[in-house]
Amino acid sequence: MFDISRPINNAEPEAAMNSDVPVTEENELLHYITSKQLYNKQATHHFFVGDESSVELFNALKTIALQNDHEYFGILELHPEYEAVLSMLKLLVDSVPEMPQEPALNAIQWMEDMHPNCWLAWQNATFYLSGGTTLISRFQQYLAKKNIAGWQVRIIK
Repeated sequence: MFDISRPINNAEPEAAMNSDVPVTEENELLHYITSKQLYNKQATHHFFVGDESSVELFNALKTIALQNDHEYFGILELHPEYEAVLSMLKLLVDSVPEMPQEPALNAIQWMEDMHPNCWLAWQNATFYLSGGTTLISRFQQYLAKKNIAGWQVRIIK
């Protein structure tokens, strides 16, 4: 498992500043640096799972996936007012209503409702889990039950 809770290396901001990705705000730069650190370049499929706190980071990961001509998709548990942000960012993820008393429940149900052929395409993906601790823990347990190897899961705190 990969945990992005470690400090960022001082050389990485300079490399990100010299990249060809347009960065307009300091917060976007930090998300881009973080995403570069955890992105699995060997994988061709990337699956994002999180909540509204994950949107900016997943948008940065989307940029890297598109630069590498990789597939990405995901599911976010969101309050309805955040739906417009996904459209505005052109972030290719689905959303389900958040249930604060039961984090991950709707995202897991969405996965269970996925067509079996879709699941076959994504079972070899790298999964990026972000958001609240309970959401991450429950989704991590779900992936383990689906025989997703621990090395395929990257946890972002």
